[in-house]
Amino acid sequence: MNERFSDRARHAMALANLEASKLNHNYLAPGHVMLGLIAEGECVATEALRLLNVDLERVRAKVAAQMERGTGGNAIGVRAHTKETKEATLLAIKEARTFGHRYVGTEHLILALLQLPDGIPAKVLREEGVQLDRLREKVLGMLRSDVEPGHDLAHSRHGDFEWVHQQELAKAFRSPKFWHTMILAVDTANRLGAGEIEPRHLLLALLRDESTGLAKLLAGKGVTEDWVREQLTA
Repeated sequence: MNERFSDRARHAMALANLEASKLNHNYLAPGHVMLGLIAEGECVATEALRLLNVDLERVRAKVAAQMERGTGGNAIGVRAHTKETKEATLLAIKEARTFGHRYVGTEHLILALLQLPDGIPAKVLREEGVQLDRLREKVLGMLRSDVEPGHDLAHSRHGDFEWVHQQELAKAFRSPKFWHTMILAVDTANRLGAGEIEPRHLLLALLRDESTGLAKLLAGKGVTEDWVREQLTA
Protein backbone atom coordinates (compact mmCIF):
# COMPACT_ATOMS: atom_id res chain seq x y z
CA MET A 1 0.00 0.00 0.00
CA ASN A 2 2.96 2.35 0.49
CA GLU A 3 3.20 2.84 -3.27
CA ARG A 4 0.31 5.28 -2.91
CA PHE A 5 2.11 7.49 -0.42
CA SER A 6 3.24 11.03 -1.27
CA ASP A 7 6.91 11.88 -0.95
CA ARG A 8 6.42 13.62 2.41
CA ALA A 9 4.41 10.68 3.75
CA ARG A 10 7.17 8.33 2.61
CA HIS A 11 9.75 10.53 4.31
CA ALA A 12 7.69 10.51 7.50
CA MET A 13 7.47 6.71 7.38
CA ALA A 14 11.24 6.46 6.84
CA LEU A 15 11.73 8.69 9.89
CA ALA A 16 9.27 6.49 11.81
CA ASN A 17 11.48 3.54 10.96
CA LEU A 18 14.47 5.42 12.38
CA GLU A 19 12.51 6.21 15.55
CA ALA A 20 11.78 2.49 15.95
CA SER A 21 15.50 1.81 15.50
CA LYS A 22 16.36 4.27 18.26
CA LEU A 23 14.00 2.43 20.59
CA ASN A 24 15.40 -0.99 19.60
CA HIS A 25 12.02 -2.04 18.23
CA ASN A 26 11.88 -4.55 15.37
CA TYR A 27 8.33 -3.47 14.45
CA LEU A 28 6.58 -0.28 13.35
CA ALA A 29 3.72 0.86 15.56
CA PRO A 30 1.42 3.93 15.42
CA GLY A 31 3.60 5.64 18.02
CA HIS A 32 6.58 5.44 15.68
CA VAL A 33 4.49 6.89 12.86
CA MET A 34 3.47 9.81 15.06
CA LEU A 35 7.11 10.46 15.94
CA GLY A 36 7.99 10.24 12.25
CA LEU A 37 5.37 12.83 11.31
CA ILE A 38 6.65 15.23 13.96
CA ALA A 39 10.24 14.64 12.85
CA GLU A 40 9.23 15.43 9.24
CA GLY A 41 8.13 18.76 10.67
CA GLU A 42 7.06 20.71 7.61
CA CYS A 43 4.05 18.92 6.22
CA VAL A 44 0.28 19.30 6.16
CA ALA A 45 -0.14 17.08 9.24
CA THR A 46 2.15 19.09 11.52
CA GLU A 47 0.97 22.42 10.08
CA ALA A 48 -2.65 21.50 10.81
CA LEU A 49 -1.75 20.62 14.40
CA ARG A 50 0.09 23.92 14.80
CA LEU A 51 -3.02 25.76 13.59
CA LEU A 52 -4.85 24.03 16.45
CA ASN A 53 -2.21 25.41 18.83
CA VAL A 54 -0.78 21.96 19.55
CA ASP A 55 2.71 21.91 21.07
CA LEU A 56 4.42 19.33 18.87
CA GLU A 57 7.45 18.99 21.13
CA ARG A 58 5.18 18.19 24.07
CA VAL A 59 3.30 15.63 21.97
CA ARG A 60 6.59 14.08 20.89
CA ALA A 61 7.78 13.84 24.49
CA LYS A 62 4.50 12.29 25.66
CA VAL A 63 4.43 9.71 22.87
CA ALA A 64 8.07 8.77 23.38
CA ALA A 65 7.56 8.47 27.15
CA GLN A 66 4.87 5.83 26.62
CA MET A 67 7.06 3.69 24.37
CA GLU A 68 9.51 1.59 26.35
CA ARG A 69 12.85 0.66 24.85
CA GLY A 70 12.89 -2.82 23.37
CA THR A 71 15.44 -5.56 22.87
CA GLY A 72 14.93 -6.09 19.16
CA GLY A 73 18.32 -4.69 18.25
CA ASN A 74 19.17 -2.11 15.62
CA ALA A 75 17.80 -4.01 12.63
CA ILE A 76 18.49 -2.71 9.13
CA GLY A 77 15.65 -2.22 6.66
CA VAL A 78 11.92 -1.66 6.86
CA ARG A 79 10.25 -3.08 9.95
CA ALA A 80 7.10 -5.18 9.97
CA HIS A 81 3.96 -3.13 10.56
CA THR A 82 1.86 -4.03 13.57
CA LYS A 83 -1.85 -4.80 13.21
CA GLU A 84 -2.63 -1.27 14.41
CA THR A 85 -0.27 0.31 11.87
CA LYS A 86 -1.86 -1.68 9.06
CA GLU A 87 -5.25 -0.49 10.28
CA ALA A 88 -3.99 3.10 10.28
CA THR A 89 -2.80 2.68 6.68
CA LEU A 90 -6.22 1.47 5.59
CA LEU A 91 -7.87 4.38 7.40
CA ALA A 92 -5.46 6.82 5.74
CA ILE A 93 -6.37 5.41 2.31
CA LYS A 94 -10.04 5.79 3.20
CA GLU A 95 -9.46 9.43 4.20
CA ALA A 96 -7.64 10.08 0.94
CA ARG A 97 -10.53 8.64 -1.08
CA THR A 98 -13.00 10.72 0.93
CA PHE A 99 -11.01 13.83 0.02
CA GLY A 100 -10.89 12.71 -3.62
CA HIS A 101 -7.09 12.48 -3.55
CA ARG A 102 -5.03 10.09 -5.65
CA TYR A 103 -2.28 9.96 -3.04
CA VAL A 104 -1.95 9.28 0.69
CA GLY A 105 -0.34 12.22 2.41
CA THR A 106 0.71 13.13 5.93
CA GLU A 107 -2.69 14.77 6.45
CA HIS A 108 -4.42 11.43 5.87
CA LEU A 109 -1.98 9.64 8.18
CA ILE A 110 -2.57 11.99 11.11
CA LEU A 111 -6.35 11.70 10.71
CA ALA A 112 -5.99 7.91 10.63
CA LEU A 113 -3.87 7.83 13.80
CA LEU A 114 -6.50 9.87 15.62
CA GLN A 115 -9.09 7.22 14.73
CA LEU A 116 -7.27 4.46 16.60
CA PRO A 117 -8.90 4.96 20.03
CA ASP A 118 -6.43 2.78 21.94
CA GLY A 119 -3.34 3.98 20.11
CA ILE A 120 -0.75 6.12 21.86
CA PRO A 121 -0.99 8.98 19.30
CA ALA A 122 -4.78 9.25 19.66
CA LYS A 123 -4.60 9.25 23.46
CA VAL A 124 -1.91 11.94 23.52
CA LEU A 125 -3.64 14.12 20.92
CA ARG A 126 -6.93 13.88 22.80
CA GLU A 127 -5.11 14.99 25.96
CA GLU A 128 -3.96 18.01 23.96
CA GLY A 129 -7.55 18.81 23.04
CA VAL A 130 -7.43 17.62 19.42
CA GLN A 131 -10.76 16.40 18.07
CA LEU A 132 -11.09 14.43 14.85
CA ASP A 133 -13.75 16.64 13.24
CA ARG A 134 -11.85 19.80 14.10
CA LEU A 135 -8.58 18.43 12.74
CA ARG A 136 -10.27 17.27 9.53
CA GLU A 137 -11.79 20.74 9.17
CA LYS A 138 -8.35 22.33 9.49
CA VAL A 139 -6.86 19.94 6.95
CA LEU A 140 -9.63 20.60 4.45
CA GLY A 141 -9.16 24.32 4.92
CA MET A 142 -5.46 23.99 4.05
CA LEU A 143 -5.88 21.83 0.98
CA ARG A 144 -6.74 23.11 -2.48
CA SER A 145 -7.68 21.19 -5.62
CA ASP A 146 -5.29 23.47 -7.53
CA VAL A 147 -2.45 25.77 -6.52
CA GLU A 148 -3.86 29.22 -5.92
CA PRO A 149 -1.69 32.37 -6.18
CA GLY A 150 -2.61 33.37 -2.65
CA HIS A 151 -1.91 30.00 -1.07
CA ASP A 152 0.98 30.10 1.39
CA LEU A 153 3.50 27.42 0.50
CA ALA A 154 6.36 28.86 2.55
CA HIS A 155 6.42 25.70 4.66
CA SER A 156 6.96 23.54 1.59
CA ARG A 157 10.49 22.47 0.72
CA HIS A 158 9.79 22.52 -3.01
CA GLY A 159 7.33 25.40 -3.34
CA ASP A 160 4.51 25.04 -5.86
CA PHE A 161 6.10 21.91 -7.27
CA GLU A 162 5.52 20.02 -4.01
CA TRP A 163 1.80 20.80 -4.05
CA VAL A 164 1.32 19.67 -7.65
CA HIS A 165 3.68 16.72 -7.19
CA GLN A 166 1.54 15.13 -4.50
CA GLN A 167 -1.45 15.02 -6.85
CA GLU A 168 0.49 13.72 -9.85
CA LEU A 169 2.82 11.30 -8.07
CA ALA A 170 0.59 8.30 -8.83
CA LYS A 171 1.61 8.45 -12.50
CA ALA A 172 5.11 7.26 -11.65
CA PHE A 173 3.75 4.26 -9.75
CA ARG A 174 2.38 2.75 -12.95
CA SER A 175 5.84 2.57 -14.49
CA PRO A 176 7.66 -0.79 -14.09
CA LYS A 177 10.95 0.93 -14.96
CA PHE A 178 10.42 3.43 -12.13
CA TRP A 179 9.83 0.62 -9.63
CA HIS A 180 12.84 -1.33 -10.89
CA THR A 181 15.02 1.72 -10.19
CA MET A 182 13.41 2.23 -6.77
CA ILE A 183 14.00 -1.40 -5.82
CA LEU A 184 17.67 -1.03 -6.73
CA ALA A 185 17.81 2.21 -4.70
CA VAL A 186 16.29 0.48 -1.66
CA ASP A 187 18.78 -2.37 -1.99
CA THR A 188 21.63 0.13 -2.29
CA ALA A 189 20.47 2.04 0.80
CA ASN A 190 20.23 -1.21 2.78
CA ARG A 191 23.71 -2.27 1.72
CA LEU A 192 25.08 1.07 2.91
CA GLY A 193 23.17 0.81 6.20
CA ALA A 194 21.00 3.86 5.52
CA GLY A 195 17.58 4.21 7.14
CA GLU A 196 16.05 6.01 4.18
CA ILE A 197 16.63 6.49 0.45
CA GLU A 198 18.72 9.52 -0.46
CA PRO A 199 19.64 11.01 -3.87
CA ARG A 200 23.00 9.21 -3.80
CA HIS A 201 21.20 5.86 -3.60
CA LEU A 202 19.12 6.76 -6.64
CA LEU A 203 22.27 7.70 -8.55
CA LEU A 204 23.93 4.41 -7.67
CA ALA A 205 20.75 2.56 -8.62
CA LEU A 206 20.75 4.17 -12.07
CA LEU A 207 24.39 3.22 -12.52
CA ARG A 208 23.58 -0.39 -11.53
CA ASP A 209 20.74 -0.64 -14.07
CA GLU A 210 22.26 -1.44 -17.46
CA SER A 211 18.86 -1.65 -19.14
CA THR A 212 18.35 2.14 -19.22
CA GLY A 213 21.52 2.91 -21.15
CA LEU A 214 22.39 5.66 -18.68
CA ALA A 215 25.10 3.55 -17.03
CA LYS A 216 26.87 3.05 -20.36
CA LEU A 217 26.50 6.72 -21.28
CA LEU A 218 27.97 7.92 -17.97
CA ALA A 219 30.69 5.27 -18.02
CA GLY A 220 31.92 6.87 -21.23
CA LYS A 221 32.61 9.97 -19.16
CA GLY A 222 34.32 8.00 -16.42
CA VAL A 223 31.32 8.00 -14.09
CA THR A 224 30.86 4.41 -12.93
CA GLU A 225 29.17 2.85 -9.90
CA ASP A 226 32.53 2.03 -8.33
CA TRP A 227 33.85 5.55 -8.93
CA VAL A 228 30.76 7.21 -7.41
CA ARG A 229 30.85 4.86 -4.42
CA GLU A 230 34.53 5.71 -3.83
CA GLN A 231 33.81 9.42 -4.03
CA LEU A 232 30.94 9.15 -1.56
CA THR A 233 33.00 7.07 0.83
CA ALA A 234 35.86 9.54 0.64
